[in-house]
Amino acid sequence: MGSIFIIQGILIYIYAFDHNPPHIHVRSGTDNFSITIQDRVIEGKARSKTVKIINDFIDEHEAELMEPMEQRVQNETCFNFAEH
Repeated sequence: MGSIFIIQGILIYIYAFDHNPPHIHVRSGTDNFSITIQDRVIEGKARSKTVKIINDFIDEHEAELMEPMEQRVQNETCFNFAEH
């Protein structure tokens, strides 16, 4: 299940087991896009005002946003290690 943040009416979804690179999904009005957490590459439709808000949010919460992704990598490593 994904985590959801809501800031200024903007929905931010994070799925820990989503594909790489680590990114978040954003929905607000006509905006519907994903943005990578570290490089800030955007896929989809995004207004500059929304992107600014999201970039500020990522700046403040990057460690928190990366935590589920890092746990996933650790769990996959343990799982693969136990398989062999």
